[in-house]
Amino acid sequence: MLNLNKIKSNKNFCLHNKKYFNKTHSCKDAEILVEFNSFHASHIPFSYLSNCLSNIFKCKITAFYNYSLITSSLNPTILEKFKWHIANILNLKTFKIYRSFGAKKIFRPFKFENYITQQNLQNLKKKINTKKKLLSLKIDNIKIGDLIYDTYLKRYQKPTIDFKDKKFHELFIDFIHLYFFWKMYLKVNKVKAVIGNHSVYSFGLILRIAIEKNIPTFVASNRFIYRLSKKMKYMHGQFKNYAEEFKKLDQQTRLKGINLAKKRLSLRFSGVGGAKVDLITSQNSSFKNINHKRLIKKNNKIKVLIAPHDFFDAAHIWGNMLFTDFYEWLVFLGKISKKTDYDWYIKNRPDHPGKFKKYQPHTNQILKNISAKYPKLNILPNNYSHNQIISEGIDFVLTCYGSVGMEYAYFKIPVINASYNNPHISYKFNINPRSVKDYKNILLKLNKYKFFKKKINKDEVIQYYFMRHLFLEKNWLIEDLNKMLKKVGGYDNQWSYHFYNYWLNNFNKNSHNNIKSSLIKFINSKENYYSILHNTKNC
Repeated sequence: MLNLNKIKSNKNFCLHNKKYFNKTHSCKDAEILVEFNSFHASHIPFSYLSNCLSNIFKCKITAFYNYSLITSSLNPTILEKFKWHIANILNLKTFKIYRSFGAKKIFRPFKFENYITQQNLQNLKKKINTKKKLLSLKIDNIKIGDLIYDTYLKRYQKPTIDFKDKKFHELFIDFIHLYFFWKMYLKVNKVKAVIGNHSVYSFGLILRIAIEKNIPTFVASNRFIYRLSKKMKYMHGQFKNYAEEFKKLDQQTRLKGINLAKKRLSLRFSGVGGAKVDLITSQNSSFKNINHKRLIKKNNKIKVLIAPHDFFDAAHIWGNMLFTDFYEWLVFLGKISKKTDYDWYIKNRPDHPGKFKKYQPHTNQILKNISAKYPKLNILPNNYSHNQIISEGIDFVLTCYGSVGMEYAYFKIPVINASYNNPHISYKFNINPRSVKDYKNILLKLNKYKFFKKKINKDEVIQYYFMRHLFLEKNWLIEDLNKMLKKVGGYDNQWSYHFYNYWLNNFNKNSHNNIKSSLIKFINSKENYYSILHNTKNC
């Protein structure tokens, strides 16, 4: 059924783009590659970034389909090929959107058998007979194993790798073919820059290869822009330098940032959710007070809270952890629980609406299965407030790299991370074992680590919040994210024509010029992420 409002919105958005992005280059020898997707909230940041890069490098814009393997096959059916060809030729739907901001060509990768022999494929398969070996897999010294690992978990909603699964081996072979497609493409074509939406899953494959070839590589959304590099291959990966970067800021910026961070933290811990406290994905808050009968036992035993992760959600977003995935981590904790006399608790996130609602039941069921096998692990209701847990008394919190590392540290409760690649690593308010052996020793001797709470510096937690959530310029495109989410009808509606309408209704020429000048400032800075220092409006 035709949606006339959607058709009108798309038409107006295309006319808008043609008006403000009408100076793209048509150079035959060089191009900017920009990811082709149907996410409306991506199209505006992509239009600005690709056009700025096109003007800097004096080259054309080319769009590429980047959803092979994560949501679709590398070998589309005849019908799928036909639909793609017709839409491309007739300039329909999303094709029309991309061409409206300057994309001259739009293509999708394909499988070409001559790129790699069957013998080479078999040799690669022999290298990945364990999960650790899969994670460390490299081709041409480019690490791709983690991308394969996370793509499999996400696409098939598996908690861990199953080497007996035929789907895994099919995915692995196609992933290798996709690698060689991009290797050859970047070798044959003069690509001046690459723009993507994520650095995880199969999305990140072309980005990894581009980084290795020293091609400027960006990931962008309406909330962030990163320049990836050999030193920072992951989006959101700037956390290793937070403490040092903070020291370089002028006193006024520091003071203003710390005061704002205190206000945001106060709101977060009062139970406010959503963009007001930098939780863009949902209005639900883990700190919202909901009256529950006390489930944390009253006794003198050490009490441990496990804060699990979504099993399918990019486990290796920042690199390897102490364990190969979240499932293996929880199984390890289950085994440890048998050897201790602690009270163990698990609490998943509050139930999320929208697209997250699809995955959370799977996570809940896996947690129940693990708890049944290791009965010392007591599951708390998803909406059991962290404020209630803190008030009832918890001694230690376990996570791989979750936000509880900051949240519980604020209340001087020790948090132990199961990954050295975690966003809190620049500070000393968490415990960060470097090996499984160290992790095990700590867990078995938690009595000896009760002193750690006295070492937690609350000022560091506040500083971390500023650097993580406020110094990174989340409002580079949308001035009021909370207002935008309300107007479009919630988080999920960012990926619909409602986002176009919001943009057009709130567009003004001054903001347009500021976005362009700020982007150019960021690009020329060669820095890894767009911060408040790049926004020319703040100057």
